[in-house]
Amino acid sequence: MSARDTPLMEQWSRLKRAHPEAYLFFRLGDFYELFEQDAIEVARLLDLTLTSRNKGKPDEVPMCGVPVVSVHLHVAKLLERGHRVAIAEQMADPAKTRGIVPREVVRVLTPGTVTDPEHVAPSQNGWLGALELSERGAGLAFLDVSTSELCAAAVDDAASWLGDLARAAPRELLVSVDEGLARADPAALARLRGLVAGVARSCAIRADEALSDAEAELALGPALRADCAVLPPLAVRAAARTLRFARACTPGLELDVRRVGRWESSDVLRLDPAAQAHLELVASLAGEPRTTLLATIDTTVTPAGARLLRRRLLSPLLDVAAIRRRQDEVACFVVHARVREDAREALRGVGDLERFATRASMREITSRELGLLRDGLAAGSATLEVLGSLPEPADRALFGLGGAEVDPVADVRDALTRALVERPAPRVADGPVFREGFDAELDELGALARGGAEQMVAIETRLRERTGIGSLKVRFTRVFGWYVEVTRAQAAKVPAEFRRKQTVATGERYTTVELDELADRLLHAEERQRERELEVLRGLVELAAAAAERVRALSGLLARVDVAMALAEVAHRSDWTRPEVEASERLAIREGRHPVVERLGTQRFVPNDVALDAAGVRFWLVTGPNMAGKSTFLRQTALLVVLAQMGSYVPARSACVGVVDRVLSRVGASDDLARGASTFMVEMRETAEILRAATRRSLVILDEVGRGTSTFDGLAIAWAVAEHLDAVVRCRTLFATHYHELTQPVERSASAENHSVSAREVGDDVVFLHRVVAGAASRSYGIAVAKLAGLPESVLARARALLTEFEGDGSTAGDRVHSGAAAPTPQLSLFGAPPAESAGAREILETLRVVDLDRTSPLDALALLAKLKARL
Repeated sequence: MSARDTPLMEQWSRLKRAHPEAYLFFRLGDFYELFEQDAIEVARLLDLTLTSRNKGKPDEVPMCGVPVVSVHLHVAKLLERGHRVAIAEQMADPAKTRGIVPREVVRVLTPGTVTDPEHVAPSQNGWLGALELSERGAGLAFLDVSTSELCAAAVDDAASWLGDLARAAPRELLVSVDEGLARADPAALARLRGLVAGVARSCAIRADEALSDAEAELALGPALRADCAVLPPLAVRAAARTLRFARACTPGLELDVRRVGRWESSDVLRLDPAAQAHLELVASLAGEPRTTLLATIDTTVTPAGARLLRRRLLSPLLDVAAIRRRQDEVACFVVHARVREDAREALRGVGDLERFATRASMREITSRELGLLRDGLAAGSATLEVLGSLPEPADRALFGLGGAEVDPVADVRDALTRALVERPAPRVADGPVFREGFDAELDELGALARGGAEQMVAIETRLRERTGIGSLKVRFTRVFGWYVEVTRAQAAKVPAEFRRKQTVATGERYTTVELDELADRLLHAEERQRERELEVLRGLVELAAAAAERVRALSGLLARVDVAMALAEVAHRSDWTRPEVEASERLAIREGRHPVVERLGTQRFVPNDVALDAAGVRFWLVTGPNMAGKSTFLRQTALLVVLAQMGSYVPARSACVGVVDRVLSRVGASDDLARGASTFMVEMRETAEILRAATRRSLVILDEVGRGTSTFDGLAIAWAVAEHLDAVVRCRTLFATHYHELTQPVERSASAENHSVSAREVGDDVVFLHRVVAGAASRSYGIAVAKLAGLPESVLARARALLTEFEGDGSTAGDRVHSGAAAPTPQLSLFGAPPAESAGAREILETLRVVDLDRTSPLDALALLAKLKARL
């Protein structure tokens, strides 16, 4: 029989055929083994030693393995890379099984369906997403198996669902395409798939098979159909798709999803993928987590609070009343600092109640996690007690403490407190879990296992006294078990109830009913103790599972409190103010500051004002030197709007924010070489999307539009974009540029103003003041910035000479764009001879005049001299 034909490998082959897309971790004793191609690939991915069965023979089977105790570390690495892992467990005790041990796949782990704390980020939802693309639009659904949350929505345009995907950042995405769309426009479909891949770059994207209406209803089940009745069909199908996939990955487990919520899409401030990236809300362009806005405001102390804060940051509200309610919650803890400090200290012990509740409902919770659930409920009760000390009834009512009592789930907390030791072992086999005195049978079995020898000695003493046989002994052998041994001389004194068990050379061996019962208890005490421990543990798990919805409700309240206190802590520590949010089209910020730059900067941040009104002056053209702070000013204005509409305080002396429906951003340079897009192409695509999506209530920030092409082309594009935003869209806009020619049309517009970031010249150097002032900048100081960057003096001298010649031309690029006339002078050659000898001579003289000899090294001087001689 070959190695592949053994019963074990036939069992492995059956399970592998059922899960061909997953790496099969096959339990063999204390190891999980992988075979065939799985072993080859996993050994390479995880740097494991690749071995084989029947090594060197024709039927050699590649294999590798990992210990059971460390399997979670290896699985986590595979999930991070987007792979699936199927776990095949032994379904019976090998010691009690004759022949091949039965095995079955008990769980398929994928990036979007894991619930183990080792595999999920505590501060972020681990969404499993579904995207239904059709000619009628798109359906979206997001399921977090670890928290039992399911949300769905239908959206009409690609920009909206791309923004939603970027906002949710699912770990895994199931994509299904309607056949009609695939046939109607294959090219458009290919572009959509490319956009999905671009937005969800760290997500495992899987094409999923078609789902009929009947299959969708079956996946939803009767409990969820009522919620889905108000959702569009595409949203319903997407929700059903996530549930079907998740159930296939959790055979034998019941998902505790009790409702289908509406994914906030139309009721929130829209932040497309470009705006989320440019503003560095939750991810840094440089890959540095501490430079994000989330890192600046996240002082939460619970995982559920951190998840809620992230979702609020990415989904600011449009409803003024709802925003003000959130502001009231923050204001409560700004005013009552002592309550905030005490409540935050109590909250630190809450842990992740939401995910503990879900693991309990799925019967996956461990004994140690039950202990953490108990501690979290106790900390939650302590937090509620502190919140009850808020002096104003209105403040207590903000969190539902004014009327009906909040359910602290005290019955579960008390039951777990009575049952569990202070720090339960992860499993009952790993150490103590239950308190003494909680379960009488468990105490008896534990005492029996620990003190069996003493009980046998007690029986021996009693039998000697009863029979009068002083030499009577109670003994044990592995073959015959426990017995009573009496010498031949004393055999006549043996009572009638003694049963002969064996005759030996030295005497007779007997047993009694009492001895048999105790021996049976002793021989099976440890096994029975483990069985009883598991029975008791299952009872506690069922108790926690029955209260899962109540625990989640408590966790939701505590998360709200945590977020409000975190924002209050930031506001108090950093001197932020409560913004006035209204339904107008104004945006007035006095002494606004960039929250991240201020926190990480080494110098005092220079605050700036902004005043925009869609009904008045709505367009600011911002000019000024490089490095002066134009981009920072643009970004901080957008960030303050996001903070205000999420319900936070803002870093400013005062702020009035008329609700913004979209923040649209084109800031910073980027390319997408993988998809064949240059920096300029990416810029134009993002600008086109801004012009398409912007409404009168939007806030648009644009930085240096048109810089990636020729001067005249870039200026023409920037001019046209600025005119469109001011005259057609009529939205609040900050437009930073180095095209000083744009200041001319701005001066002629009643709804636009010129502003600049000030700088001061000190000799050939420039000092950036970072103050935004009225009026256009006279220069960009590019050569001064180049000097700061360390360009050689010979290059700087040449640049100064060329700049003098360009400025002496008399006509500007703006004049040419405005008149449509071509440039009257020939284009200068970068490397050839000057057009005329007199011009060349003047150029050389000008270069010599502006060169700074005190800052020119001998080597640079020689290089400059050689260059001038060559030109002569």
